[in-house]
Amino acid sequence: MTRRITSARESIDAVAELLASACGTVDILSPGLDPVLFDRDEVVAAVRALAVHVGRRARVRLLLRDSTTAVRSGHRLVGLARQLTTAVETRRLAEEDARDEATWVIVDARAIAQWPAPGYDGTVASDSRAAAARAGRLFTERWERAEPDPETRRLTL
Repeated sequence: MTRRITSARESIDAVAELLASACGTVDILSPGLDPVLFDRDEVVAAVRALAVHVGRRARVRLLLRDSTTAVRSGHRLVGLARQLTTAVETRRLAEEDARDEATWVIVDARAIAQWPAPGYDGTVASDSRAAAARAGRLFTERWERAEPDPETRRLTL
């Protein structure tokens, strides 16, 4: 069932609910990795739990237009991505895809939350394989055109 979400609170709850239900894969498309939705304890805890419980089969892909602000502000999900390099990968959208303002969270090719424009007016479907599969194919096309994001790489000395 798809339901409409219209506020930041509903959007935060939708993201937390979907991520907590993840069993293997999470794909996040977000132009700037919206801190209201993704720089949260429950998001970091859910991604960490996925990586720990699923192990090598866990895959989290973050697809961003610009990570500069997230990196500079110490975004917790970026920090986690730097720690869990085998489970979490970040890429920068290709030029041809960078104009899109949509945000998506796709979980296990079965659930999706999406916001077509900036803000928190969107939809969430916790059990919609068809919608998640369509968005997943578009996500993968964009992922394949994208480049690794040097801003989010772990620096070791």
